[in-house]
Amino acid sequence: MPSRLGLRLVALIAPAALLAPAAAHAEKVVTHDPAGDAGVLGWLADEDAELPPVPDPSPADIVRTVAAHGERRLRFTVHFADLAGVRDHSMQVAVRTPSGGYRLGIEKEEGRRARATLTQRGQHLDCRALRARYDAGADVVAVSVPTACLSSPRWVRLGIKAFAPLATTDPAVLASTVDDGHSDSFRVMRASTGPRIRRG
Repeated sequence: MPSRLGLRLVALIAPAALLAPAAAHAEKVVTHDPAGDAGVLGWLADEDAELPPVPDPSPADIVRTVAAHGERRLRFTVHFADLAGVRDHSMQVAVRTPSGGYRLGIEKEEGRRARATLTQRGQHLDCRALRARYDAGADVVAVSVPTACLSSPRWVRLGIKAFAPLATTDPAVLASTVDDGHSDSFRVMRASTGPRIRRG
């Protein structure tokens, strides 16, 4: 009797074990961005004013993005050249899906936790389980979005831009260092998008 019971348990557990890895699998996509390709975006109140140079290293300089699109959550980690000592920092993330686009805003002010917001067509979406975390010691920003907040898409594409304000002694200058995570240059109004990340 005990041996027969053991065989029955094995017969029941084996199919479940085969299904478990497939259910837990999420496609992981890694993209690389050249180091040292950050630029400066600024506003000059005086035509004789000049933009400050790009710091080396720049706290906005993205070097790698690792993303996984699971059944319940889209998770991605943005790796930077150097976040040590950064005071204020932000990211704008375009999330492309088969049914439309979303925009993630991530902001970190000195002495405060990171704040994340989700919008679609300019309208704020209530996504309470949206999470963002800065780890300056590891030079990473980790973001987790419930797929339900994105209408559970089959795939997503990410476009990421990072910004860090630059200190200046000229009151006529307001500037930030900026980088596009999927391009060696940047455009003011848009971010280049990476490959499709299929839901697993």
